[in-house]
Amino acid sequence: MANVPIGKEIRAVVKKRGMKVEELAKRLNVSKPNIYDIYRRNTIDTGLLERLCKVLDHNFFETFAHKYRTQQERDSYDYVVRENTLLKQMVRDKDELYQLVKAKLEMVKE
Repeated sequence: MANVPIGKEIRAVVKKRGMKVEELAKRLNVSKPNIYDIYRRNTIDTGLLERLCKVLDHNFFETFAHKYRTQQERDSYDYVVRENTLLKQMVRDKDELYQLVKAKLEMVKE
């Protein structure tokens, strides 16, 4: 989502949720023209963005936070991704082994 104005990102999430402008305006306690103004914005007040996050059940802060992660956070993320990949492979290996043992047992029964 790099270089996507926040207003366009908000509009995309609203559309994805199938929410009408009237409903969003009501839930935010603002007018319809204010919603259209939000859609045109390149920047937004964090208080309003927090309200939008709650109403739309979407973390807009996370959408843009990747640009500001520290080296330690990037390293931690990379570690978790590698560990997750390893664990998925271990589960696949376990399932393969289970199928082999199951097939051997069935052959022994016959």
